[in-house]
Amino acid sequence: MAYPQHNTHNLIGWSLSEQTDIEKRSSFKFHFSNEKAAVPASLLLDSSRMLSYMETVGDKIGSKEQRVSASMFFKRYVFCILTSSLYAMSMLNKQFDIRLENVVIIDEEDDEKKHSWLPSFSLQNSEGMPMAGNREHWRSSVVETLFAKNISVMLNHLSSCTKASKAMLWENALIYISWLYNTWKDENHPPEILERLEDDYRFLVKRAEGFHFGTASNPFSKLAMRYEAHQFQQRKTCCLYYRTDGGTCCTTCPLKKAD
Repeated sequence: MAYPQHNTHNLIGWSLSEQTDIEKRSSFKFHFSNEKAAVPASLLLDSSRMLSYMETVGDKIGSKEQRVSASMFFKRYVFCILTSSLYAMSMLNKQFDIRLENVVIIDEEDDEKKHSWLPSFSLQNSEGMPMAGNREHWRSSVVETLFAKNISVMLNHLSSCTKASKAMLWENALIYISWLYNTWKDENHPPEILERLEDDYRFLVKRAEGFHFGTASNPFSKLAMRYEAHQFQQRKTCCLYYRTDGGTCCTTCPLKKAD
């Protein structure tokens, strides 16, 4: 399947050190080669294109099951989106335009690592926008854009096309959010940043309301305790990684028998 090629050069709002740090910590690319296969995320909202893309994903991860491909794709999608966006928000008090229609998924081919496919992503407009006004109001807007106007839209369409469980897909996102904030809080940051990290995490998994996610209620609030302070307990849902070629049950897989 051929897709239009995009490349972004709008670096307004980001210092060189911020660009370097974001790219080092995430799968975000401020620049990418036009030789890479770039898929505008909005194209996947067409059901036939989504199903065709799931076939491509299945070939890369070693699965012919649509719901398995959906789970593995969504894990990679939210990893890419969350790492850069939440780092910008919590560490730098800045935001990307992270609406789904601005996202470009970049295929990273690696024949030597077949079935370990990890795409990266970029934005058609990668301008960095600093916090404006009251931080709580600003954060509310950032989180609503990130989830209600991006992640939830992709999740709902993916589930509709492939019959993948929404509960599984939301837990795929939660496990990365918790891992990211646990990792950042363990780093050597000034007290004010550590306090901000803790507050932002609690907002995401407890205090944010349904409208932030485009859902009736916060999809993380009932599961968040499973992922506290690196003491990750058994997942509520299985991500289906074990059904990929060479895949196994994750350490937190609910299919694992208790010792």
